[in-house]
Amino acid sequence: MQKPIIERLSSCPYLIREHLMSTLKRNIIITIMIITVLIATAITLIIVNVSAISDPYKNELGFDQSTFVGQWPFTAESMVIRCDDIDDKSIISIITLSGERYILNADSNTDIDKPPMKTLSAKDTIWRDTETDTETDKNYLSPADAKVSKDDIIDAGLKLCTKA
Repeated sequence: MQKPIIERLSSCPYLIREHLMSTLKRNIIITIMIITVLIATAITLIIVNVSAISDPYKNELGFDQSTFVGQWPFTAESMVIRCDDIDDKSIISIITLSGERYILNADSNTDIDKPPMKTLSAKDTIWRDTETDTETDKNYLSPADAKVSKDDIIDAGLKLCTKA
């Protein structure tokens, strides 16, 4: 009858050490593989669920005068256009490169809880004047009519609301 492996190994300390080392190596390798699989699974879950995380910037988009389709009503060449749902209204606003914020389509009853914004008015220099043929034409236009229409920008902003 053959002796059990432990008894055979005990007669040779070198074999015991080698057996223990190979077992330890195997266990370390298995542990590393398990950790790698867990990390890969966690990263995969994060990547898959990123789209479910609310993106605070999906309701805003940068536009510039050269690529904008429609009438560009601003003196600045580029800016960010936002759409926010405030009091069940789609509020379109712009943010200039200098950080100024203007609301394009809200009335004075809208409660804006965003950083300080003001309603775009005819006196704001960011809003481009309508080109007229003569100085006399300018005298007969109301302040709002003397400005380029902002309807195309508002339409572009409303499309951001429907994507959100």
